[in-house]
Amino acid sequence: MPNGSLRGMLLKDRIIDILRGDGKSISEIYKEINMEDETKIHRLALTGYLWAMADFNVLKEKYVKPSKLYFLLKKDETSIYELIGEQTVNEPQEKRGEEILYILYTIFDRPIFDIELEKAGVTGNIKGKRLDKRERKKLLSKVDMKGLKISSDSDAYLPMPNASYPALAMRVLSNIISEKYEVKREKKGIQKELDSVL
Repeated sequence: MPNGSLRGMLLKDRIIDILRGDGKSISEIYKEINMEDETKIHRLALTGYLWAMADFNVLKEKYVKPSKLYFLLKKDETSIYELIGEQTVNEPQEKRGEEILYILYTIFDRPIFDIELEKAGVTGNIKGKRLDKRERKKLLSKVDMKGLKISSDSDAYLPMPNASYPALAMRVLSNIISEKYEVKREKKGIQKELDSVL
């Protein structure tokens, strides 16, 4: 890749530009990127970059035999779990799982399954009150999860009694709503508006 001409955001932007229409295979993306001499990239490097973009929910992978196709992931296709994970990515790691559990519990008003926490980016031990087998079975019979397969041995959790993050939950949900509906908010909020009126 000469002169780093496709490094970082430029490569990402070029891939997004190529995928604005229909989905494309790695070969098709590779051909379009390498059409110009100054933008050459090795196929293996491109493949790794596409995988990373899929891992970070920028692209969606779909197997259409015999190829894997890549599509742009529309914001509407991003799950509530992924949105919450994105909004809490900078929270301290030792508290993040507990915070995400609290936020999901606040939204759904029910215990949260381990697969839901994983979808939000929680890894490792979960600091929460684990439901026993009987409670889990009862919960599974009541909950209809679209797009998530929950096995009968999946663990489910309630936030610990002392875990309370209402300000964080409000901030995360406000950010998600403002991004989804493109609501413009000033950093100083209402005070800035009042200052301009007075």
